[in-house]
Amino acid sequence: MPSSSAPSSSRSSSPPSPRVSARFTVFFDGQFWVGVLEHVSAAGASGAADGAVAHTVRAARCVFGAEPGDAELYAFLLAHGDDLIDAVESSTPVTATGRAGRIGPAVNPKRAARLAAKEAARPRPSTAAQVALAAARQEQAARAGQERSRGRRQQADEAWARRRERARRRHRGRS
Repeated sequence: MPSSSAPSSSRSSSPPSPRVSARFTVFFDGQFWVGVLEHVSAAGASGAADGAVAHTVRAARCVFGAEPGDAELYAFLLAHGDDLIDAVESSTPVTATGRAGRIGPAVNPKRAARLAAKEAARPRPSTAAQVALAAARQEQAARAGQERSRGRRQQADEAWARRRERARRRHRGRS
């Protein structure tokens, strides 16, 4: 006959499994393009009163020269991904509370995929030199537009002066 105090299920007796996330971010630091691999693991509730989760954050960075394209990043991660992960694992862990690496509530995976696709489709300058060239092109276009406007105004003033002179001559009787 079964006893009234049955053992609880194995799910509730085991400790919560740690949540792990990783993110690889590429950004321009002013001189070089840098890739940073962040590894965030959350083991459960900390002693915080607001129920915040204690996160352990580890990171490793690698420096690229020019901006890497998608294919280059893929090839780099295939060739050097293991070394990068080893570097993350050997780095000093930093403990953070709250939502490490996240601002606001959790994002639906489909929405996250849409946002990632939208960000990937966004046109971006490939190097700092191209950004400088684009700025110079815009400045030159603005100067050329001002010059065209000035030329049109000058032509209009000259045409007006010719019309006035012709009207004066007609008024005097000299065509």
